[in-house]
Amino acid sequence: MAIRDDDVWRLPSTVKGQHVKLKSGGGAKRPLSQSAKARLRQIVNKAPEAMVKLTGRSRGGAGHLKAHLDYLTRNGRLQAETQDGERITDRGRLRDLHDDWVLANSAETRGRPTGNGAQSVAIMLSMPPRTPPDRVEAAARTWARETLSGRYDWLMVRHDDTDHPHVHVTVRAVGYDGRRLAPGPNDLQMWRMSFARELRRLGIEAEATPRQARGIVRKRASGSMLGIEQRGIEPRVRRLERQQAELEARAPKLPQPRDWSRDIQARQESIRRAYLAQADALAAGDAADRQLARDIRRFVSDMPVPLTRRQALAVELRHVLEQRHGREAPSHTTAVPLRQPNHGPELRPTRLSPDIPRRGPKGR
Repeated sequence: MAIRDDDVWRLPSTVKGQHVKLKSGGGAKRPLSQSAKARLRQIVNKAPEAMVKLTGRSRGGAGHLKAHLDYLTRNGRLQAETQDGERITDRGRLRDLHDDWVLANSAETRGRPTGNGAQSVAIMLSMPPRTPPDRVEAAARTWARETLSGRYDWLMVRHDDTDHPHVHVTVRAVGYDGRRLAPGPNDLQMWRMSFARELRRLGIEAEATPRQARGIVRKRASGSMLGIEQRGIEPRVRRLERQQAELEARAPKLPQPRDWSRDIQARQESIRRAYLAQADALAAGDAADRQLARDIRRFVSDMPVPLTRRQALAVELRHVLEQRHGREAPSHTTAVPLRQPNHGPELRPTRLSPDIPRRGPKGR
């Protein structure tokens, strides 16, 4: 039996330390199907990643939802489309839809008080620059119909105001069965997979691999965190992170990783082993399989070292201190890549560390 194409990288629902491994449907015991090889080839060649994320909820009274719909449609200037295929280009019709949603939410919760309950859930589907916007829109439409229709009311609007083509799908928070839409991480991953699948059907290279399957440990900063940093303000969590990194950088030697950090490293090691097992199996195949095996090994060798942001910052600060004191950095620090691509903003120790020598022990 051939391995399903999704199984070449899919992670189990339990993701804890050394127990995590890449599912492989039995590894080398079962041959990879051609579609699975194609998926694996896309992954190791770093095909564009499809993105599906929650961007917020409109809560409380009607005013928040009204403002959200105005923002999505630029006060009615952009065309919106409903789950029934209706095209809305008139602000008056948008107001009618708003009133319908508020009443329906109240009716389907059977008058139970909802306090600050959500009126709508906002979802954004996007792709990297240079992806054709019309195909992103078509894929998002199919995704919404397959994922939401028959259960929820929704409204979609395409935005062309950034380099990343993206579509906003706003969902009425209460479904036809009275249950609220509350997607978790597993739901978002499945949504990414179905969106990427539809993009591929339309001829667009797209993948939806989990961060762990790409060797990425650190999460991207939230929109609110980025907004604070862009205003030149250091968020409290970043300040505490930096202070802890500075303490670790001045320690006689870098501290041993904590249990959760060791779990991350063990998880990444199991993922590497799974990829390499696939490469070993493919190395005995034809020329195309052997090339894929080489690509997999390159992909694994290029995976970033599994360091948290604080750990990576501590390594960089320690390196700066040792250079200032005229010492060679020890091998355990210089062996760590100091800049890891696709992990958010570049770390800049020289901006954060001018006061470190002055705060060190006397005589230095």
